[in-house]
Amino acid sequence: MSKSLSVPARYDGLLVGIAETLDVARHVSARTVNALMTAAYWEIGRRIVEFEQGGKERAVYGEELLKRLSADLAKRFGRGFSVQNLENMRLFYQAYVAKQKSQTLSGISATTISQALHPPGFSGLDSGF
Repeated sequence: MSKSLSVPARYDGLLVGIAETLDVARHVSARTVNALMTAAYWEIGRRIVEFEQGGKERAVYGEELLKRLSADLAKRFGRGFSVQNLENMRLFYQAYVAKQKSQTLSGISATTISQALHPPGFSGLDSGF
């Protein structure tokens, strides 16, 4: 017969508090990663558009550029960089370029990340981490 451990009554509170901290940390980290990846995809789109334009007002669309980028990025980073995905990143940048002129990308991502790191009512990780 195994001996059961005597656990103080407040143990349940400790367990619940730790579980809540882990749940919030996981949620916040997922939101932060999403914000960073969104900013990265916007930046990739910006670089493609600026490369295509070469300083000109309008770009001559280069399907070959996207094919080559897709192959090279897939070799280095794996899935997620199909020609269609790169085209979507390009379109994402173009759709939000006007908004970007009034607020920098770093401002957008810093605000988004700050909100992700400090959701309403959360104070668990603010003490010492």
